[in-house]
Amino acid sequence: MKKSFVIVISLVVVGLILGGIAFDRQRAKERLRIAAEKTAAEQAKDKVPPLPQRGALLAAADAAEVTGSAMCGFCYWREGGNWCNTVLQTPEEPGIVFLLPNEKRAEIEKLTGDCAGGNYSVTARGTVTQYRGHNYMLVSNFEAVKTK
Repeated sequence: MKKSFVIVISLVVVGLILGGIAFDRQRAKERLRIAAEKTAAEQAKDKVPPLPQRGALLAAADAAEVTGSAMCGFCYWREGGNWCNTVLQTPEEPGIVFLLPNEKRAEIEKLTGDCAGGNYSVTARGTVTQYRGHNYMLVSNFEAVKTK
């Protein structure tokens, strides 16, 4: 009886050791995967395309109209803060018009989602101003058409 008890205990201990080794290997693989994802994210962050700001700035105006694709300024160009924000990418000058936060931009983001991907063409009307070489618009009204 004692001999069989010692054998059973020995088998249980060996099983626990083997299970621990397998668990440790799985954790090591998970750590390597996370490290590889971090490295890939850092490399992708370094490869962010330049902000497509072309030509002269728009003239400051209280009643301006801008048409462009609704894009996420942060996700595409790392511009506009540390979170997703909607900008209009125009095919001609000036290239990018940042939309200032207000209830109309919130309505646009309800259509496009927080991280807009160019699926909507937006014609925005409102006040245009410039700051640090970029155009900003406080939207008073807009029209949006799904393009993709």
